[in-house]
Amino acid sequence: MAAPPSDHPEIDWTKWEPAVRSPCPMINALANHHILPHNGRDITKEQAVKALTTSIKLDSGIANIFTLGALQGNPDHSKHTFDLDMVDKHGLIEHDVSLSRDDLMSGNNHSFNKEIFESVMATYGDNKETTLELASKARYDRLTACKKAHEAAGKHLEYGLKEFIFSYGETALFTAMLGDKKEGTCPIEYLRIFFEEERLPYKEGWKPPASPVTQSDMNHLIFGLLTAKAHKAAEASQVGLGTVQAVQAAVTSFLHAPSFCTIM
Repeated sequence: MAAPPSDHPEIDWTKWEPAVRSPCPMINALANHHILPHNGRDITKEQAVKALTTSIKLDSGIANIFTLGALQGNPDHSKHTFDLDMVDKHGLIEHDVSLSRDDLMSGNNHSFNKEIFESVMATYGDNKETTLELASKARYDRLTACKKAHEAAGKHLEYGLKEFIFSYGETALFTAMLGDKKEGTCPIEYLRIFFEEERLPYKEGWKPPASPVTQSDMNHLIFGLLTAKAHKAAEASQVGLGTVQAVQAAVTSFLHAPSFCTIM
């Protein structure tokens, strides 16, 4: 799908009920565009992989990893399908420290939270594009806010190496999908539309990446985010590895055998 048809009807992107949606803006957008079943139900592996590879140009390997993760959310493993709200299972794909959703302890880790998202976007200020430095800072600022909220509530924040890699993988993914996967930038306008309206910003000028987003592209962006941040030592301590070098070694080992998919 290179572009919507010229007669594509105007859609109120917030009106999807009684269909179901996930905590992931990417797969929600595909359902909102009717690229995946609009009702969000009984999605097959073949449907999901085709949507991810043709509409947003993910490499087939990444698309398969993401889809296999989603399929694990169905409690009936004999069906080989998933509904979008099954992706909501905490610790499977969904995790704390989301850029657009509240943490599990809030009671609603599923729905878009405008207050949280605006706090993330404040990091970008008046910039028209994201950068690796600002995107990394936005992630860390969100982690800091979540940690404070958990401490105030007397709760433990679940944020170790797995969640750390998921988080930076998500930022790498939306950067590669919406912007320049080599430079690590994407238009702020596209980012807002993607998260707030859960649609692909075709009418604002977005086009799918010219070439598939590969694991190599993802690794390039993840390490760009890791090396760009000024808070390396503090986050290394948070994930329990102590030093920046230990974090980089652990991430390298993890990415050499990638088996993760992400929720933003």
